[in-house]
Amino acid sequence: MGSGSSPCASCKLLRRRCAKDCIFAPYFPPDDPHKFAIVHKVFGASNVSKMLQGSRT
Repeated sequence: MGSGSSPCASCKLLRRRCAKDCIFAPYFPPDDPHKFAIVHKVFGASNVSKMLQGSRT
């Protein structure tokens, strides 16, 4: 999983499997789901993913 044994907040909210290399895991830990919920509401998961992928390069 992204970090530890439970899925990150984004995977939990989106109800999907949290992969080892989940792009959201470092930014949205499982103990703070509210943070991702707010970002998702404003930008959407796809746009957040694109922004995070751009910051990795």
